[in-house]
Amino acid sequence: MIGLDTNILVRYLTKDDEQQWQKAAATIKQNSPNFVTNIVLCELVWVLKGSKYGFHKDAIIKVLEAMLHSPAFEFENRSNIDQALQRYKRGKADFSDYLIGATSQHAGCTEIVSFDAKLDGERGFRYLS
Repeated sequence: MIGLDTNILVRYLTKDDEQQWQKAAATIKQNSPNFVTNIVLCELVWVLKGSKYGFHKDAIIKVLEAMLHSPAFEFENRSNIDQALQRYKRGKADFSDYLIGATSQHAGCTEIVSFDAKLDGERGFRYLS
């Protein structure tokens, strides 16, 4: 198994550079399953949401769900990612916030303290206004 950097996944998912897409696709196919860290998933969402690609939340959710159900990818903690994804679907905060919450809860934290107003009222988070 090999680990994938964010830029490999971006090329693979967007196909915005044909040569790099071919290399990324071949690498992913040849080394399945490929390890994807939590930070790579967060970076992937940030890049896809960014001005260059402009993916909407629904498209990002579809990408993450497809990756979670693909045998081509292995994750740090699939259940934390799935929990974060479910909360991201209906919440107003970023995917990374929900992944921080799921990971922290899994580690035994009773709450996550934040200045992020998007987390005000979210279960497991305490917003410091």
